[in-house]
Amino acid sequence: MEDLLTVELSFSEYHLIFPRIVITILLILGAIIVFRYFYKRMKLGSSKKRDFSFFIATYDKTKLFGSAILLFLYPFMMERLGFLISTIGLMFFMTLLFIGKIKKTALFTSLTNALATTFVIWYVFGQLFDITLP
Repeated sequence: MEDLLTVELSFSEYHLIFPRIVITILLILGAIIVFRYFYKRMKLGSSKKRDFSFFIATYDKTKLFGSAILLFLYPFMMERLGFLISTIGLMFFMTLLFIGKIKKTALFTSLTNALATTFVIWYVFGQLFDITLP
């Protein structure tokens, strides 16, 4: 029974545990959502083709594609610049993207948010919990 509750990993692999748990939970929840959708359609007897739209008609393309591009570039920048600088950059541009206007207050808010969020994450996970960050 002790072997069931023991995890043997090297220190350099500790940071892989949490993402794997989150991905597993997301996959299970996604399967539940799909199952419930098809179950509801079968129960109501509506097997005819239905118009399906993933996005509402008025979605903000700039925020969607801007976020996708920033999240795509983030791992590459992290590899070159390290965790702190790339995360500050991601948070700064993501906040600016969602504020939508580039003014002094928006720049100040974005910079404050980026610095505070990044250093809190770095301190809590990297220093207090001693989790290896990329």
